[in-house]
Amino acid sequence: MTDPASTGTSCAPLHWRRDFALVLVFDTLIAVLFAAIMRGGLVRSFIFSQAIGVSIFTATHLLMRLRGVTKPTPGIMPIAVSVGAITGTAIGYLIVWLVYGTVQMEEGLLPGSLLGALIFGVAISYFFYSRHTLEETQTRLRLHEVERVNAGKRLAEAELKALQAQIEPHFLFNTLSNVASLIETDPATAKRMLVNFTAYLRGSLERTRTGRTTLGQELELVRRYLEIMAIRMGDRLQWSVMADSDVDAISFPPLILQPFVENAIQHGIGPLTEGGRVCVTVRRDPDAVTLEVTDDGRGFDGRGSSGVGIENVRQRLQTLYEGRAELTIRANTPSGVRVVVRVPVAEAAT
Repeated sequence: MTDPASTGTSCAPLHWRRDFALVLVFDTLIAVLFAAIMRGGLVRSFIFSQAIGVSIFTATHLLMRLRGVTKPTPGIMPIAVSVGAITGTAIGYLIVWLVYGTVQMEEGLLPGSLLGALIFGVAISYFFYSRHTLEETQTRLRLHEVERVNAGKRLAEAELKALQAQIEPHFLFNTLSNVASLIETDPATAKRMLVNFTAYLRGSLERTRTGRTTLGQELELVRRYLEIMAIRMGDRLQWSVMADSDVDAISFPPLILQPFVENAIQHGIGPLTEGGRVCVTVRRDPDAVTLEVTDDGRGFDGRGSSGVGIENVRQRLQTLYEGRAELTIRANTPSGVRVVVRVPVAEAAT
């Protein structure tokens, strides 16, 4: 039987060239962005962005080789970003000195380039991590189709990782784009978005690493996500998350709740000029936990109850709880959609 890890390793040269090309493109975008913000210094901004970005990329791959892994893990990423940023800054100074004979630069250019490179260094590392996770997961899914041995919960876990790897990069780069645009016009809001984004990313990485979370952790990720989206959408998005005090410690499958919240914003509220409200509530009954996601958006006009993401959640619930979980999706009053997920307490707590 083929080892998924060995399959991924055989493609390493192709991945390396493709990843390196992506790094060069993103570093160039950073240089242009910060040169525009600082109103000058494009060449020097380009030098520092490329030096730092390539150094982070090189440090990441060296650490991957030393640890014998095929993707940047959560343990490798912070080390690679830190070492790469310091090394790249030194290399940038050296190149500037060789080209110009001096290291004097426009005020704020180096900090701006360093900040941008660090932010996008974390982003691109996580992007590569998510993409490799998706590729490895797809390989495992193909093997599971052949094996058909105890595929129930294993398949659900693999689908979870594939779902997360597909969701994260889109949200990741949209958020970073917003942070970059707010740095000059509204630094306080940019900082608040970055704080929420960092907390969200940390929680997502932990969820990916362990494969299990508590209901409290899932709710915290949803809060961070909604806070980020509220900054991006302004007054067009109002939200609330309310939960009984005794639900936080309950073990709960990842990515059951969040897809419905994202669906409510993207398809229900996002298309409306006036926006709307998303409410998340969690109640614990003696024998079950009930989660509700409601919105007052455009309802089923343009979306249904059988999309790919929703079907994924429905199938995972069916597999994980062996038919004892309930998922109900219906129209909300006076507008929007109401989603209710109900799972047995004994099952949720295991």
